[in-house]
Parts: sequence; C-alpha cells; structure tokens
Amino acid sequence: MCRTLLATKNVIMYVNNPTLDDYLEWADPEAIRFDGLDDAVVGVDHRGFLLYDHSKMIEVFEEQGMTTDEAYEWIDFNVIPVMGGEGFTVIYQ
Repeated sequence: MCRTLLATKNVIMYVNNPTLDDYLEWADPEAIRFDGLDDAVVGVDHRGFLLYDHSKMIEVFEEQGMTTDEAYEWIDFNVIPVMGGEGFTVIYQ
C-alpha cells in the first residue's frame, strides 16, 4: 500500500494509494505534464509540480520500443531541458 502525505493550504492529510487523477488535482495548473509519461508520475512536490520517477520514465520509453541507452538520451535531450527544467521535478534513485 502506498501512503502519501499531502500538505497544502494549511491542511495535512494522508491518502492511501493515490492515483494519477489525485496527483493532477493536487498539482499546480501550470505544472508540466508530459505526453505518454503518466505511468512515471509518482507525486507532487512542494511547488505543486508533478514528480516523475526517472527509472519509471526509462521503463515507459523501453516499453515504446527504445533501448535503454536511447531512453536515457531521449530524456536527457527532450524531457529535462523543457522549460529550463521548471514546471516539473524528476527524481533520480
């Protein structure tokens, strides 16, 4: 079971097994949502930006037919540079 702490507008609550819809509801309307990477969204940061798990991003691109090296390169050159890295957060593990 995944338990996520949501702290916003002086309200703190725990949500069991949050869904993408929960994350989108909690996110800032200006947060960047990448096409095809919904499965890599793992939360929302303190600024209201969507959190993307780098490992899950690699998996998504591999499922689309890329090699691991191609997925890393795609992320490095086509995802991370978007908006100078503003509007989203990528977690590296």
